[in-house]
Order: sequence, then structure tokens, then C-alpha cells
Amino acid sequence: MHENSFGALAVQRGFLSLRQLNECLALQHSLRQQGKTAPKIATILIKKGHMTVAQAREVIDAQSQRGAAPVEEGVDEIALADEQDLSFGAVAIDLGLVTIEKVNECLAAQRQQREEGPHHRRIAALMTDLGYLTGEQAKMVLKVQQKKRGYELIPGYRVLSPVGRGAMGTVYKALQVRMEREVAIKILSPKYAQRPEFVERFFREARAAAKVSHANIIQGIDVGEHNGLYYFVMEFVEGRTVGSILSKGEVFETREACSIVKQVAMAMEAAWTAGLLHRDIKPDNIMVTDAGVAKLCDLGLAKAMAGDPDETDPEFAVGTPDYISPEQAMGSEDVDIRSDIYSLGATFYHMVTGQLPFTGMDAVSVMRKHATEPLVAPRVRRPSLPLGVNLVILRMMEKTSAARYQQPAQLIRDVDAILAGQAPPTFRAAMERGPVATVAGEGATKGSKFPILKRYRR
Repeated sequence: MHENSFGALAVQRGFLSLRQLNECLALQHSLRQQGKTAPKIATILIKKGHMTVAQAREVIDAQSQRGAAPVEEGVDEIALADEQDLSFGAVAIDLGLVTIEKVNECLAAQRQQREEGPHHRRIAALMTDLGYLTGEQAKMVLKVQQKKRGYELIPGYRVLSPVGRGAMGTVYKALQVRMEREVAIKILSPKYAQRPEFVERFFREARAAAKVSHANIIQGIDVGEHNGLYYFVMEFVEGRTVGSILSKGEVFETREACSIVKQVAMAMEAAWTAGLLHRDIKPDNIMVTDAGVAKLCDLGLAKAMAGDPDETDPEFAVGTPDYISPEQAMGSEDVDIRSDIYSLGATFYHMVTGQLPFTGMDAVSVMRKHATEPLVAPRVRRPSLPLGVNLVILRMMEKTSAARYQQPAQLIRDVDAILAGQAPPTFRAAMERGPVATVAGEGATKGSKFPILKRYRR
């Protein structure tokens, strides 16, 4: 392939993959072999949904700048067509429902309608009117088009569908064209895109995610700005958040909850080693795949331990009230990895009991309870919960950070023991001394012989 050819330049610029180009070249060659008039490669690429008109024009301009004759013309013949209609036609061809000649006929009819007046019919309606597609076939094409083709919002990425909306923006599932892989793109909300402090916070999330590479952390891929849109591209994970599972009233089995908590603790340890705190550990920020792999996401509140001042805006609470650590709730500057351990403990609590640790009329009252009110032991709310899990959660959620696990590694060691059917090392000596009343009022006797565990019988 000549280095100045349309296809070569399009691939170099990341507008399409070599596989997509070869597919369209093969189609062009096949049409010529059948004695039919084959469209220019640019036209085929656009009709197949692999490129936009704007991208094609950019490649032709690049050809001219390199001194090469822009032999791949024909872009003008479809420039007036709607991208959605072009994509519809491409999908219909892919499914074998219509030929490229029929798509061209419908596009020409649509173009004529445009020239005659302000109103024109969509290509799906035209194909149905002409009997090229049945109503059911048109619906099927539309469904496949929405799922597979998408639209280009950011150069090199084709948006497939919205995934969710957060405090600072919307997340979309997209296709990274050049790498032919699915990714997630977070677009900063227009409400905040005009404010430099929010833009900086948005980019800080991207830098934080890219700084840590770990199997249990959503990996950052790319970040930038295009036409006023600030975007952050990251690894796409097929699965559900712990939050979405809990919102349906489901309660996690102990073993599954322990596995997820262990994986998140490993992610926290990797972030801590890289000098980062998460500061917003909660169910909505933990993705779980069908294979049971947990991924920690949304490092938007992440703060470096050195050289990165806290620029959090007052409009946003540092942490989420339902899972916030006491020191964060009180606005203390003394926040470290033990705060993340508390929030993970609150998440663990919710996972195994199906209830929040604290509830209140508003966010302020909930935060106040995290800081001052004694915690109801998980086993009070779920008596079948293993004692080891009960003790681990209570230690994770101690009011003072000095009484909690000091490092994720200590927590991981205890959870590993529970998963192995053993007593957590932190509490083993006391637990092995004999039967223990699991919660206050549940078999407890006056003058208990186990003072080390007395403080956990709440």
C-alpha cells in the first residue's frame, strides 16, 4: 500500500484499523470483479460506519499537503447524508439484508428530497417504503446499529451507549477504533467544564488512575479535550457495581463479600504504595465481573500524600456520608489509609447485613453518627454472620484510626484466614480460648472470661 494512499493515511491517523480497511478494499475488489461500478474507498468506509465525512476530508487534505493527488474523491456524494442514515445502511449491508446499490438508491432519493424542501424521510423509512426491508427487519437493523455502530464524540472513539452518570459527568461505553477494544469514556459535565478547578480535579483523577497499574483497579488509558469536551478514557469492565446489587435488596454471601473486600484492600494497598489515597470507597465505586473479579474505580477524590495539595471544592463532600470515616466527617486534615479502611469496612458491613451502618434524616446527621455514635455489631443485624467477619468489620470501623487496621496488608491477612476457614490472626488467641458470646445479649454472661473481646460485643 502506498504510504500516501487514502487508506494508509487513514490508518496512520488512527481513524480506522487495518482490518477495517482490508474489509472495505475486499468489498471494492469484489464489486469490480462482478463488473459493477465500485464506489471510492472513502465512500465505502463512510457508508460502513468506519469513518466520518470530516475524517475523510482530513485525510484528503493530508494527501494534498504531501503532494499526492487525492485520488480518493467521492466524499461529496455522501456529504449531505446523515451519519445515522449512513450507519443504518452499513449495518443493513453487513446483515445481508440489502445490497450497496439499494443503499445508494435510497441515499440518492433522500438527497433529492433534501434539495426539494426542508423535510426528508429517514433511510429506514425509505427502505421500508421501497420494499427493501420489512418493518421487523428495519427494527432489527436499528437495534444492531445502536449496539454496534455508535457515533464519534471524541476522535478515535466511537460511543456505543451510556453507562452511568456521576457527580462530575457521564460515563459511556465506547469503541477505541485503532485498538478495536471496548473502553469507558467519562465526559466532564458542561456545568463544570467552564470552571478551571473542576477541570483540574477531573484531570487529577486521570493522572491518579494512570499512576497505578493493578488488576483490581480500573486502568486509565487516555485523557484530553476536544471541542470543549473534557474526556477521560479508561478500561471498560463488564459487570455490576456492588452498589447496584445492594440497591436490589440483595445481601452478599459471606465468602463472596470477603473475596471482594480482599481484592479492594489489595487495590488500596497498590494505590497507597504509589502514594495515593482513594477517599471515597463505597459500593458504587466497586465493579464486580461475572468471574468475581473486583475493580476499584473513580479515583476522582484521590489525593497524593506529597506534592499534590487538596483542591476539593466545598460543593463536594470529601467522601460519601453513608461510608465516610469519622475523621473525614469532622473535616480533619489527619486522613490516611486508615480512613479508606474505615470506608471499606462500612461497605463490608452493608454487603453482609443489607443495611447501612448508620442512617439519618440528612447527610449531616449520618456523618455525625459515624463520628460519635456506637456501631451496632453486624451480627446483631445478621446473627448467622461468622464471628471472625463480625470482628474484622468492627475493627475496620473503629472510631479512632489508631484502633483500626493500620495497613491493608493486616486486613488482607485476616480475611485470608476467614476464607481458609480459620480464625483471623488478629483475634485468634482470644477466640481459641473458648466459646464467645457473639453480640451483647446473645449468650453473654456476667463476668465474661474473655475481656479482650468484650469491647466487640456491641
